[in-house]
Amino acid sequence: MQNARMKWLASLPIALIVAGCGVPPNQVVPMRDGTLKAITYVAASNHCEEKGLTARMMGKAPAEQGVLFRCE
Repeated sequence: MQNARMKWLASLPIALIVAGCGVPPNQVVPMRDGTLKAITYVAASNHCEEKGLTARMMGKAPAEQGVLFRCE
């Protein structure tokens, strides 16, 4: 019983690391139409500034889950 519990606890950090790798650090997601989606206006602006560009806001994302934008 103790050995099985230890194996489960040892695998937990690995599972958390793998799950965390699936999400972009700045949480910017490309959309099908070529726009980008971010959680906030600040995240959108920061993403574009990292590339030396300016964020052009396109409006709210579907289901109002963030904002749509383009870097220009």
